[in-house]
Order: sequence, then structure tokens, then C-alpha cells
Amino acid sequence: MRLVHPNALAARTRGADRFLGFALVAAAILLAAGWVLPLMTVSKLLVLYDEVSILSGAARLWEGGYYLLFVVIVVFSVVFPAAKMSFAGFMWLRLDLARPGLARALDLIDGLGRWSMLDVFVVALTVVAVEVSLVSDVAIHPGLYCFAAAVVISMATVRRMTLLARRLSDGKSAEAA
Repeated sequence: MRLVHPNALAARTRGADRFLGFALVAAAILLAAGWVLPLMTVSKLLVLYDEVSILSGAARLWEGGYYLLFVVIVVFSVVFPAAKMSFAGFMWLRLDLARPGLARALDLIDGLGRWSMLDVFVVALTVVAVEVSLVSDVAIHPGLYCFAAAVVISMATVRRMTLLARRLSDGKSAEAA
């Protein structure tokens, strides 16, 4: 069994677009790093401090009984980005551009992409909320930058992939895209 379907994007793109797969892998690595690396350190009263990552923050929300907020963070910061990356990888390597229902599949990934900035917005609101507090101070760490970079790279990559897939499925060449 071949890894790349002969009619998938990876087999039909030309020029700089051939590097979209590498950009997707880079975004996935940055996303995983963004989940586990500390996003910020919250200092309280100059004595107590705590480093928070997305996954550790979600676990604390669950332990604290904030189930709705836990679900929002996990869905928009873990599930949606992971689903979008997985589907984009499938589209890049295996999705037959000649198959019926391609437009519906591309609409699905476009829909997931529209939600992808919500996770960064939630993290930014958390930083602002803690920063406004009179007893706390926040220091930003690499996890936030990795997470934000993953979202931006994946948005640009997936957008280009869907544009190419639409054009190639309509019979136009990748060079014209």
C-alpha cells in the first residue's frame, strides 16, 4: 500500500506548494509543544508561583469542578486543532481529489479552521484576567508562542491546501493556483 494516494494533493502539487506537508508537520509539532510547555507563570503575592500549560490548566479546571470551562478549553485548544491537523494530513496524503463529496469535505475543514483562533483568544483572555488582578503577576513562556505559531501556520497551510484542492478538483493545474 502506498503512503500517498496518486490523486492526493501531495502527489499533484508543484513548486513551493510541495512544502505544505512539511509546514503541516511543523504546525503539529508546535501544537503538541504548546499543549505541554508552560504558557505562563502566575505569581501571587510575590511568594507563590505556578507554571501553567494548556493541559495542566485543563486538569486543574476539572479538579476544581469547572467542568464547562474545562470542556471549552479542551474542545477549542485540543480537539479542534488536532482534528483539523489530522484531516489536513489525510487530505494531503490520502484524499482522492476526484472523489464525490470532496466539496463537502473541504467545507468541513474550512469550518474547523474558522474556530482555530478561538483557542488563542481564550488563552489571551486568561492572561489578561490574571494580569488585571491586584495580587497576581503573569510571565509569558514559550508554550504560548509555540501554540500561537501552530495555530497561525496551520491556518495558512490548511487554507492553501483547501484552495489547491478546490482548483485541482475543478481540473485546473497546481501552477495556476
